[in-house]
Amino acid sequence: MTAQALIRVWRQIDLTICQIGRRADCCRPESVVVATLGAPGGNLTGRMALMSSNAGMVNITESSPRMALDYADKPQPRLPRGEILRKSLHMSPGLIPFLMKDMPHLDPLDKASLVFLTVVSLVLTVIFLAVFRLVRRPGERNLLSAALSYPATVVGTIVLFPAHLEFACVVVTILAFGDGFAYLCGSLFGKTRLPWNAQKTWLGSFGFIVFSGPIASLAFWLEAKPQVSIMTAAACGFSAAIAGAIAESLDVKLTDNLRVGLAAACTVAMTSFWLS
Repeated sequence: MTAQALIRVWRQIDLTICQIGRRADCCRPESVVVATLGAPGGNLTGRMALMSSNAGMVNITESSPRMALDYADKPQPRLPRGEILRKSLHMSPGLIPFLMKDMPHLDPLDKASLVFLTVVSLVLTVIFLAVFRLVRRPGERNLLSAALSYPATVVGTIVLFPAHLEFACVVVTILAFGDGFAYLCGSLFGKTRLPWNAQKTWLGSFGFIVFSGPIASLAFWLEAKPQVSIMTAAACGFSAAIAGAIAESLDVKLTDNLRVGLAAACTVAMTSFWLS
């Protein structure tokens, strides 16, 4: 299947899932629809503006009063088009630790293996950037830095801890599944905002930990040499997931990938060395 065919498939999946957000209880709480009607000279005209606290003015149209009010009655989807494809690309590197399980590799990695992982990371980043028009969010300006910081944190963890490839496995799974499921849970079901960041929800942070914690723990347990207990792996995986969720919830200028990756790498390393 070609890349264009895959994109068409994901577009269709995207459209289908977006219908979930068209229910009244799934509208973005921060979206406001304003309709103003006037009757100069007896000709009624309607001006409707859809405004969002996240992206500012999204759409302005002028139409008849009936069309404006009909649009105002329609709830807006919580999953914008392109987000399913974006999150699928974002989560795909999280499968690498499990694919490596059956691939023979040295521990610590030799230079050839390190180069191979670096190339794979760059290829995935190039694919993401190649389809950025489909996944770019309105007003987003840091797409390049966000895309590059993803592989940089993973490869950086490998370079800093070459004898502990399990640390990098935890970082990549938390980056992949933590951020992805935090967005899905927060966008579809989250209502209560975090007091320190109105752009994030409690349910989004909870989804980050619930989904990435077990996956990161499994990745750590499969890769750790010598073999560790499942409790030790769980402590390392969940502590890194909690740290990543806290970092992801902060309202700072650093990209999500960079601050989540750094938080997860530092936490899993400290927890592992403390338990060993």
